Amino acid sequence: MGGAATCLLSLNPSRRIEEVDLVVHVDHRMITAGRLTTQLLTSLPSDFDVVNQFGHTIPAYRLGRPGQAAQLVELEVFDYESWPQRPQYNVRAATRKTLNINGQGRQGSAKEATDIRDIMSMIPLAAPGKPELDFNQNQGFQNALANLLQKRPALAQTLKAKIKCGTIFQN
Repeated sequence: MGGAATCLLSLNPSRRIEEVDLVVHVDHRMITAGRLTTQLLTSLPSDFDVVNQFGHTIPAYRLGRPGQAAQLVELEVFDYESWPQRPQYNVRAATRKTLNINGQGRQGSAKEATDIRDIMSMIPLAAPGKPELDFNQNQGFQNALANLLQKRPALAQTLKAKIKCGTIFQN
């Protein structure tokens, strides 16, 4: 959800998402990354435009709100058969684990400022008064939360309503 969602929700016209990565599993229908790219561009020309990057044709989705200028978001489509040197594209061998990525280690970077703005945009989407995120078992999440609250102390009560973290919120 991250950047793509906040790009849509943000009232900041400078907030952009540059690309979305999509890995497809090639099955008996033989829908490869190349075939899907061609299909998107020919079947949905009002939704997708062509971007040429590094000698490759990439579909770019026209993303925008009604009445506003659209921005192009590149859809980088991959499949394992075309990219066997990338084992992470092998959907058959995937473990189906969910990988949570946090802001730990981004402190002081330009990405940190974007992360903070994204958090502020997405807070209203969580159910009010019901902590949906549990940071109690993850020191990295706790460190990132502490850093966020150091930068934006006014978010403490709002975040406490959304996040379980005994170390910081005693909840």
